[in-house]
Amino acid sequence: MCDTCGCESGDARFTVMKPGQSGHTHPHADHVHPHDHDHDHEHPHEPGHDHEHPHEHQEEHDHDHPHSADRIISVETDVLQKNNMLAQRNRGYFEAKNMLALNLVSSPGSGKTTVLERTLNALKKEKELFVIEGDQQTTLDASRISATGIPVVQINTGSGCHLDASMINKAVKELNPSDHSVLMIENVGNLVCPALFDLGENFRVVIVSIT
Repeated sequence: MCDTCGCESGDARFTVMKPGQSGHTHPHADHVHPHDHDHDHEHPHEPGHDHEHPHEHQEEHDHDHPHSADRIISVETDVLQKNNMLAQRNRGYFEAKNMLALNLVSSPGSGKTTVLERTLNALKKEKELFVIEGDQQTTLDASRISATGIPVVQINTGSGCHLDASMINKAVKELNPSDHSVLMIENVGNLVCPALFDLGENFRVVIVSIT
């Protein structure tokens, strides 16, 4: 759980789309196998049998239970520290392959996908390009990018409001980008958590729409 806003980021689903593909996709999700625990032993509750558990506290508790904010800070630090370690691993991978990784962030509806589409169409004859799309639910943006002929992986974060380094690490393994290529990461439309989570990118690009 993200301690900054309370969102869940562990239920992300990954969809690999072939260039030009739209409509029905085959998601490559983390497989969750539920484990049913059968309890063979019974807990009989006989009619008329009351379970009375008297708890008499004769002694008064005079000691205080202080709730310090330090615990909240330490939890947030742990979450970000783990992410930053994975981000460094991503950054080392990009450097080894001499790749340029860009993290596109903005508020919802600012035009990230439109800017990305036009950039891809303008550069695809000059550079080898790869895209990671972040969204909470749909694959609509990935379908638009796929129509340009660029390899793309869609990450659906579910209840999560941002991409993190672990998601990028898994998506990059699916994409398997070439050396000397450019990776465009379109983050979830949100300017709160995405600003805190390092993905290992070279640059963070903020798209601003003045309406």
